[in-house]
Order: sequence, then C-alpha cells, then structure tokens
Amino acid sequence: MHDLHRAARPTMRRAAVYLRCRPYDAREADYMRTAMEQLADRLALPMPDVYTDHGLSTREPLPALENLLVAAERRWVDVVLVPGPFVFALDDRAAAETVRRFARAGCEVVEAPGRVVRPVGVPRLSAVPGLGPVRPRRPAPGGDPAAYQAV
Repeated sequence: MHDLHRAARPTMRRAAVYLRCRPYDAREADYMRTAMEQLADRLALPMPDVYTDHGLSTREPLPALENLLVAAERRWVDVVLVPGPFVFALDDRAAAETVRRFARAGCEVVEAPGRVVRPVGVPRLSAVPGLGPVRPRRPAPGGDPAAYQAV
C-alpha cells in the first residue's frame, strides 16, 4: 500500500538515441553515438537505448525511427537525444513534424549542443539596422548551459 504522507520515489527518465548517417560512415557513426552517450551522462540520464538507420535515405522507410516512435507512444521512452533534426529528415518541415509526433507522445527531443545553439528567446537570425541579418553570439566556454537551447 502506498503511503500518501511519504515523498514519492523519483522515477528515472528513460532515454534513447536516434542516429542516421547517409552515406554510412562507421567512424562518424561511432563519434555520434559516443557524443550522444556523453550528453545523456551530462543530463543525468541512464545509458540510452540506441536506434539507428545508418545508410538509409529519408526517402526510404526508416524502420528504427518508426520503432522508436512506437516506443515513445507506448511511454517506454521519455527523452530522445539526437545530433540534430536532420537525422529525422533533411526537409525542415518533415523533421519538425517528427519532433511534434514525439511531443504528442509525451517524449522530449533533445538536440546536442553545437553550432546551432543560441540564446533562449533570440530568433535564429536577428536583423540589426544597417547591417542586415546576423547570427547571435555563441555562449562563452563554461557559460551557463541552462541559458541556451538547441534549435
């Protein structure tokens, strides 16, 4: 019987990694997998399950991605780590739709920080009068990672 007066035991978030290299490159695949496992460790997530569709084009069926989506819909996965949305599709709209599908399933998609990290609330390109569009400055090394989000 559950004691309502005792604090609930925190539950562990279940993590997965989705990777796709096209064309397949074993060295790049190993690098991405290691980077995603290190990201999971930094986020205090358990060792993630790895789903890969290496060598497959987004114009073909992606069986590992479909299996991962089913796992998310069944609530077997809470967080999906990716190097970027390009692993879902090269078309931005199609990639965004896959991210929305994970969100509808209650699953968070976390992109690895890198070139596309920007300050929270700052648009990807901001117009500066007289200078045209410029990219926001990157965070300083050792800066507060909570102040930045991946896009």
